[in-house]
Amino acid sequence: MPRPERIRRCRKGEQERGPRDLEDRFSRFIRKHGNLNSAWQAVKSNSRASSSPFVQDEAAAFLSQEQRKIRSISTRLQRNSYKFSKARGVAIPKPGKANKIRPIVISNVEDRVVQRCVLDALMSDDAVREKAFQPNSYGGIPRRAGQDLAGVPAAIQALLCSIGNGATHVMIADIEGFFTKLKKSDAIAQVAKFTKDRLFLDLFEKAISVDLESSRMIWKYKSSFPVGDIGVAQGNCLSPFIGNLILSEFDQQMNEGDCRCIRYIDDVVILAPSGRAASARFRKAQQLLGALGMNFVDDKTSAHPVEVIQKFEYLGIEFSNGLMRPTKKSRQSIVQRAREAAAASLLQAKSSENIGDFDKNYSIPKTLNRIAGMAKGWAQHYIFCNDIQTVKDIDAKMHEIYLGYAQKAQDLADRQPPALAAAILGYSGAASVKFKPFEWPI
Repeated sequence: MPRPERIRRCRKGEQERGPRDLEDRFSRFIRKHGNLNSAWQAVKSNSRASSSPFVQDEAAAFLSQEQRKIRSISTRLQRNSYKFSKARGVAIPKPGKANKIRPIVISNVEDRVVQRCVLDALMSDDAVREKAFQPNSYGGIPRRAGQDLAGVPAAIQALLCSIGNGATHVMIADIEGFFTKLKKSDAIAQVAKFTKDRLFLDLFEKAISVDLESSRMIWKYKSSFPVGDIGVAQGNCLSPFIGNLILSEFDQQMNEGDCRCIRYIDDVVILAPSGRAASARFRKAQQLLGALGMNFVDDKTSAHPVEVIQKFEYLGIEFSNGLMRPTKKSRQSIVQRAREAAAASLLQAKSSENIGDFDKNYSIPKTLNRIAGMAKGWAQHYIFCNDIQTVKDIDAKMHEIYLGYAQKAQDLADRQPPALAAAILGYSGAASVKFKPFEWPI
């Protein structure tokens, strides 16, 4: 039985350190097998939707041994021996902008599981969620309790509610290079307000750090990647959370008084009861962002307040005195993407001389499904728009592309040898199987 003096010393130590659950609740969270498994399920789902063969292949390899690998991660976290690997940097060119890229960072699958579990640990805390998920911020935020909408539809609904409550003027703005301007040290300082757990803070710091594999392409654009304190990685699931956490004070101050500021990651709309109020609130936004080392993009920001009955655009939606429709850029983009999908399939069929040359991903059924999926997904994204005729007009163009492609592809298949024609039409039979026959023993 413990002696009274020892009990007193233990209690004194607890008072000095604070309750244990305030020191290591986040570390306990990420070490649990069940929480790591939940994080893996999210990573697996995202990997299946990824267009990167690297991401898909890594996820498939992890899946084949998922429980063993999750136990391994859990053990290393418990021993504080988990080490993040170097990540792959991918420079994605921005359409129509010479030498401009989106710097995407792709961590390996184990690191993505740990990063996701770190995010889940933070989001499991009520105080952290209250701070990071401000009422008028919508990007990177899950559906709130009691609400039917999240993401872009929720942001648009909030905009309409503000107009219904008396807003007469808007100003649209875009934060320049948002993820490249966020400071990792600011994020760590914000998280440190909620935990004194040094082990978790160290892991969080490593989870948001960027150490890239050597690459000639990345070297060319090395200044665009977030190496060092400035900038967080696009592609890291923690980055939107960090952005929301760092801009939480911005969101709070921008929504004081009679104006509203709706933010979706780096897209901002200010709604005000007058043009003068909108301009004043815009200047306040510039000051607040300037203190964080950020600014608005000139060519994507309103030069002056616009009346809500006039035409303006926000989050890919064109508002025109009561009508809401996809922007012209969005309408043109979906049609162009469908044409490119059809053209790529036809080119593959034309250039293939035999079945071995033909990539089955460009077969007629897969291409038709791809085009139909584009049309349905695009319409689903704009399901809340009320200018139905504009959506129908675009659907008519997609329908024309769909039927025109089907006819051309069929004509091409008819002129090919039977095996290749069948492959173009989507047939995959015995010829696609790589036989591994057993040897007859005598």
